[in-house]
Amino acid sequence: MRLALFAAATAALVAFATPAFAQTASEAAAIEEFKKGQASANAKKNDETITIMTGVIEAGKLPKEWQPYPYFYRGQAYRRLEKYVEALADFDKAVEIKPDLAAAHFETGMTFHAQEKYKQAIAAYDKAIKVSPDNADYLYSRCVSKSWSGDNAGARDDCRKAVKIKDDFVDAWATLGRAYEDMGQTDKAEEAYKKVLTLDPKHKGAKEGLEYIETCRKPGAQCGAAAEEPAKKKKGK
Repeated sequence: MRLALFAAATAALVAFATPAFAQTASEAAAIEEFKKGQASANAKKNDETITIMTGVIEAGKLPKEWQPYPYFYRGQAYRRLEKYVEALADFDKAVEIKPDLAAAHFETGMTFHAQEKYKQAIAAYDKAIKVSPDNADYLYSRCVSKSWSGDNAGARDDCRKAVKIKDDFVDAWATLGRAYEDMGQTDKAEEAYKKVLTLDPKHKGAKEGLEYIETCRKPGAQCGAAAEEPAKKKKGK
């Protein structure tokens, strides 16, 4: 079996619906400042996002409906800067205020995955998926963490769900192919890799997967768990 080679999960741009209600002047000003921080977060200006959202949090003027979101965006900025302790503290605060904030559970999973704490990442993704069971990005991210944890069957199941929701999800198809490959189901792995190449003809991982499968089918080839590793890929992020 080749050493696992999977793309790390990536976060999609997050947008939240604006709550509609009457606002005081101070609340309206706080919301405008929050929106500046939100725009900064979406532009990945992480230090600026932290500064703005810290000011919003400390001012304490946001209406209750808005209060989880500055913690979410500040946590996201901390995660991008690899300040994982601070990120997790903010995501914990966000879901303390709003337990069904799926995006915060997802970002928690991202943060744990980045630290190679795959079981914790999977548990966080579980919570995100419970809230949003048809989110292909959440399912794919859990698929990746399961792959890294060695749960190939679980990875297969999650990536199958992801591509059923989003048929052109290249990374999910590639990871599905790898899960099949690592389970010894080379025919299904080959199908998945070929699907990847119909979507992205230059996909390196799919090409390597097909080459490996072809090599393993040759008489006398040694593949599988007992094979030597000289030509195999190192685990990558």
